[in-house]
Amino acid sequence: MEKKDCSCNASQKMVMACSGASDLGHISDIVARKLRDNSVRKMNCLAVVGAGIEKSIEDFKTKDILVIDGCPVDCGKKIMERNGLTDYKYLRITDLGFEKGKTPAIESNVNLIYEKAEAI
Repeated sequence: MEKKDCSCNASQKMVMACSGASDLGHISDIVARKLRDNSVRKMNCLAVVGAGIEKSIEDFKTKDILVIDGCPVDCGKKIMERNGLTDYKYLRITDLGFEKGKTPAIESNVNLIYEKAEAI
């Protein structure tokens, strides 16, 4: 897919991913970066929320956020909710039939997950 020149209201549409150590965490991160690179959503750092950076958290409350988690541990979701962010879209890769520890970060897997994320 070629990179788009602009995305209206991209600053309002954000993505944050659990970039965990597992294969699904890796894919979550790749998909979020691909959404950013294609100007679908602006990528932001989930660690900012986890660190409790109030200025950013307050700003994020006004955004259309997609959180991508790889597995049912739901690290991204837990970080968001523990910091008062509850109004966001959510994608868990295992809900799409992928298995933790059995899903290599190959192009075909990334593209399937990307298509789901892009539609959200």
